[in-house]
Amino acid sequence: MKKVHPPKLARRLLRLLISESLFDDFDGDLTELFWERVEAKGTTAAKLHYYKDVLLSARNIDLKRKFKFHNPLVMYKNYLKIAFRNLLKYKGYSFINITGLALGMSACLLILLFVNNELNFDGFHEKKSKIYRLDEVQRFGAVSEQKVALSMYPMGPNILADYPEVVNFTRYWTAGRTLVEYNNKQVYMDKLVRVDTSFLQMFDFKLIEGSRADAFKDNLDVMISETLAKRIFGSEDPIGKTLKTSGENLVKVSGVFEDVPENSHLQFDALVGTGMWDSEQRQNGWGSNYLNTYLQLAPNADPSALESKFDDFLVKYMGEETLEYYTLFLQPLTDVHLGSMDITHDYNNYNKFARSSVNIFLVLAFFVLLIASINFMNLSTARAATRSREVGVRKSIGAFKGQITRQFMVESVLLTFIALLIGFGLCALAIKPLNQIIDRELSMQLFFLPQHLLLIVATTVFIGFLSGIYPALVMSGFNPVLALKGAVSTSRKSFFRNALVVFQYAIAIAIIIGTVVATDQLNYMQNLNLGFEKDNVIAIQMYDDTNEKYDLLASEFNNLPNVTNVTATSQRLGNNLHQTSMQYRADTALIQGSSSFVVVDNNFFDFYKMEMVEGRALSDDYAADEAGLSFVINETLAKEIRQGNESVLGTKFHFGGADTLGQVVGVVKDFNYNKLSLKVEPLFMSKQDFGGWSEMNVKIKGESVKEALAEMEMVWTELFPQRPFEYKFLDEHIDEMYRSEQQLTRVISILSVLAIIIASLGLFGLASFTVRQRLKEMGIRKVLGASVQQIVMILSRKFTLLVIVAFAIAAPLTYYFMTDWLSSYAFSIKLGLGVFLIVGVGSWLIALLTVSLQSLRVAKSNPVKTLRVD
Repeated sequence: MKKVHPPKLARRLLRLLISESLFDDFDGDLTELFWERVEAKGTTAAKLHYYKDVLLSARNIDLKRKFKFHNPLVMYKNYLKIAFRNLLKYKGYSFINITGLALGMSACLLILLFVNNELNFDGFHEKKSKIYRLDEVQRFGAVSEQKVALSMYPMGPNILADYPEVVNFTRYWTAGRTLVEYNNKQVYMDKLVRVDTSFLQMFDFKLIEGSRADAFKDNLDVMISETLAKRIFGSEDPIGKTLKTSGENLVKVSGVFEDVPENSHLQFDALVGTGMWDSEQRQNGWGSNYLNTYLQLAPNADPSALESKFDDFLVKYMGEETLEYYTLFLQPLTDVHLGSMDITHDYNNYNKFARSSVNIFLVLAFFVLLIASINFMNLSTARAATRSREVGVRKSIGAFKGQITRQFMVESVLLTFIALLIGFGLCALAIKPLNQIIDRELSMQLFFLPQHLLLIVATTVFIGFLSGIYPALVMSGFNPVLALKGAVSTSRKSFFRNALVVFQYAIAIAIIIGTVVATDQLNYMQNLNLGFEKDNVIAIQMYDDTNEKYDLLASEFNNLPNVTNVTATSQRLGNNLHQTSMQYRADTALIQGSSSFVVVDNNFFDFYKMEMVEGRALSDDYAADEAGLSFVINETLAKEIRQGNESVLGTKFHFGGADTLGQVVGVVKDFNYNKLSLKVEPLFMSKQDFGGWSEMNVKIKGESVKEALAEMEMVWTELFPQRPFEYKFLDEHIDEMYRSEQQLTRVISILSVLAIIIASLGLFGLASFTVRQRLKEMGIRKVLGASVQQIVMILSRKFTLLVIVAFAIAAPLTYYFMTDWLSSYAFSIKLGLGVFLIVGVGSWLIALLTVSLQSLRVAKSNPVKTLRVD
């Protein structure tokens, strides 16, 4: 029988573990045991026991091994124990480091929550990648070219019929607030929308009851939200119930859907089919834009190729000349929320936001986290000198450089995880106030999804590694002899720390300057004289039934002691006003053009205290004014139609293609009826008989707001008991135009405060270590007669100089970027040196105060005690 030998791999392992001088003895003994086990237990068992004996031979501490094996868990347990001891020993350092990281992490997490919410608007629709909104570019005369979110009633069905790459379409046509009645209970449908039967097939709004396929097949069907169903029917089953509208029409509830999610750009609480309003006139209503159209493309369709065919489409249905005025383009559904800031008449875009603002938030979140990480690196490196003896002892007893590096890396990662836990706590405390500021419904549940939690943990480890790698390498590289003597040189590392201080303070200063400039610009826009009086003006929406009694209502309101004036308009100021074609006669020719317009009551100009630069305002004293044949135009339109130095007064003028021309009776000074980021467009105003006012404006006495509202409500309720009295202050409406800018500046303000706090915490920590290193020097100086002020100045001079250098770097860069940003506004502030000086001096004072707190403590200390410090 062939003799069996021990496993070769095991013998090689034994040679690695045992020194050459002892190998033969060990090898012989283990081989004899192996042969005995082969005879007694068999070959397989003998080999397993041989492997076991080889591994157990490594535990004998008397043996000189070529490789020193150890249990890594034991070492890491030791690292953690040392880390916790240091945290408790250096409480101030630990607090500063962990607090700075926690603030940076919490700010970053909250901003990422917001960014995720913005980027995922309309993301719950399964077909989102194939749904596009049909928009227009309009070019009319002197009116600036503009993109609009509106389209024409016939466009959707005809595009579907003409182009096979379009597989579905739906129109979205708002009906506004509608009063309905059930069992003598009256409730407003705040957002009733007319849609095509395909709406719920294209969009994945969740249904509770009802059928997607059969939705709106009956023209009298209505689908309502869960909340609206509870308001109207309480605990009753709403399906099949009949509602009476203000027009005495009856509609039947055919379905209930879940409340529309916050991250949907379309918001509604009731849906009806367009069939109730469908007619041959509407089907051929080319040229009239008043709704949104959404197209669903085939999976392999190319939207760019489809857009290139739209010119032919317009020519086919509207004629060759249409191309002078219209261009159609497709906007991806996923781009509607963030990519529509340059699109006007965008009435159905809930919480519209700017993609550039989202990018700003991302950059700021990164910089705030970067500042916190720099603090950690700075403070850890600065404290290296205080732990030099610890490193020296470890090296002198055989610790490798890699082991020391790992020890400090473990401490760094541990700190970041503690900061992360505190950061989560700060997020939980801050998320509710943040939601109020940005008008969102953010939730921390997003963090605890497995993929997101894994990403957060991985990022935290990366931050810990990145923040701790430099200090770890610095400390592991100490010469053990010098380290034990405490004579480690830090001059080179001090230069690196100084550079980091300059960098992080430069970021903080840049953020603060940007915040101040953005806030000043927002305040400027909100407080600028718009050319009309907007204070103490109340806007009240009008309906068919209220318009029937408009004259009586206006008379009753005017008789109230706390009401000073009443007027009415077809559109509210503070919006992008509708546009229409116009005609005016120049010499003998009739010139065609286009302009914004608004239908107004005759006292409109007196009501808003607008300045007339030529001619007169409208008046009840002129029959032509009452007949709609008198027009008041703004200065911008007057410049277009003026011929030479001639007056525009008396110019024959009308709009909408009417045969009978009226005339211009006055020119009003340009006023800003839209956002100040847009220039003033041509505008004309006239009183027209068009079937009813859109809203009534009431001016009340500023000192008697509550009394005036109470009096008006009594009058309204008496005349219209079926309608609740609802109103909105005009200045609040105008402020809402800047909601996106308000949200941006508020969040940036918070981030700028956090940035300066985190930077100051780091400066405070560095100052404390610097002061500790120079305790004996300051003691000697004090013994030799140095005053408290001199010592404070010596210790503070270096750090305040670093802040000045940071300001010198940040100021010109910020000036360049903010100047470019302000140029996007038609009306903007002038960027002067005052803002930079205030922020620069303020940052210097904060730094001086931060460092002086540490310096003053040393300057006032007893020099005898100071000189005894080892």
